[in-house]
Amino acid sequence: MKDNEKNHIDEWLVKEIKKGINTIEAVSKGPKGKITLYYTGHLQKDIYNNFPGRTSKKIFKGYRDHLKNDRLLFNQKRFMNDGYEYYVRRI
Repeated sequence: MKDNEKNHIDEWLVKEIKKGINTIEAVSKGPKGKITLYYTGHLQKDIYNNFPGRTSKKIFKGYRDHLKNDRLLFNQKRFMNDGYEYYVRRI
């Protein structure tokens, strides 16, 4: 990544990252057993590249709070060389 690209914010990715947290929230309140895709890509890298400083910490905290929920099961699947598919399921 070039230095001038480092501070580039991809508005579409920003929306997708925030939508991921909302999707996890909906799954946590929804029916048990349904596996739901909440993000495709390189989640950590995408957060760091599209949210500056404190904002990235808030985004990570939003995801981390859900990861602590013992009623949710998270997994990821390699999506060729382009990243991962991130899934959540209520158990």
